[in-house]
Amino acid sequence: MSEFTQPLEQPHGWWRRFWDLVLAREEAPPATPDESVSFAELVWAHAQRQDEVMKGDPDGPWEKEYRRRLGIFKREHGKIVESYWCRYEASGAALTEKLGRRRPARLYRRDTIIRLHTATDWRTSSAPAVALCLHRWETIGIKAGEVLRDTSEKIAMNWVFTAGARLLGFVDRDQEVPPLDTVLAEQATEQEEVKRYYTRAAENSARIVYFKGMLFGTAVLAAFLGFAFLLSWGLGWLDPGDEATYTLFVVIAMGASGAILSVMTRMAKENGFGIDFEVGRKSVRFLGGLRPWIGALFALALYLAVQAGLLDFVKDVPHTVYFYATLAFIAGFSERRAKVLLDSVGGGSEPPADTTKSGP
Repeated sequence: MSEFTQPLEQPHGWWRRFWDLVLAREEAPPATPDESVSFAELVWAHAQRQDEVMKGDPDGPWEKEYRRRLGIFKREHGKIVESYWCRYEASGAALTEKLGRRRPARLYRRDTIIRLHTATDWRTSSAPAVALCLHRWETIGIKAGEVLRDTSEKIAMNWVFTAGARLLGFVDRDQEVPPLDTVLAEQATEQEEVKRYYTRAAENSARIVYFKGMLFGTAVLAAFLGFAFLLSWGLGWLDPGDEATYTLFVVIAMGASGAILSVMTRMAKENGFGIDFEVGRKSVRFLGGLRPWIGALFALALYLAVQAGLLDFVKDVPHTVYFYATLAFIAGFSERRAKVLLDSVGGGSEPPADTTKSGP
């Protein structure tokens, strides 16, 4: 048997497969060759092809290899919308754009995935300050690609690519690189501008995602209440014509409405709404979905406290459905006011008596 020949693998019996399943022993899948192409491999092929072209051989072996790698790279990452290839070293940068998968919430539209690819170590090996600056641009590009969407993402990513390519082109010379102090200072200033744009765009994007999460949370809350109402009605637990029944549902609805209006009011202010947009769009959407539930629960807790007679200041007020609706809206609109009212349920702590003796 030669070293390139392997015996045919015999399939295991059912008892062996069952025992492997009990012992949680997974059989490793057969190894397959990795046919993906990294951007560094594409850059190297481009540099070799470029050398052949400069030597007068435009159809050399590296031309075909470069086209092969380029095709695989584009199938994986999408079309290359912007690119910069160094002339004297195997280095470069590219911006790719690819349509993402359709999501159930947006079947009519597919998100565009924009990615920044760089391979610059060959060119910047003798310029560590440039390598550090390019690394900062890459970091900004990663943040913008993960957090931003649509127009703001395209603006930020193209800005990052253009600035990084300009810096890379400045050091791509066949002679000694001139002093970089002025260029690096300009790059640092531009990085601060991009960061400010990214922060402003990310905050606006987080507001939109949070608001959509609130709408989704409200829809889930409405579906849950509708199901609970129909189930309770079918089992005879409540009467739709009873005042206590529709008052309860009005309280929950007004609490959720107050919570939504509270967030919208704070969003209208410049610094009234703050959320960490880098936690991820899913987390921001989830937090927004919880907001109507929090307002509804505060309103429900306050409603139960009033029904139990635990709040002294409302005992002499007529407890109509309008009274409960107003109280529930206030509870959902301001958790601070609702917390103050709920803290008064326990009677609060009496202020300590003044033990100092007054003079005659």
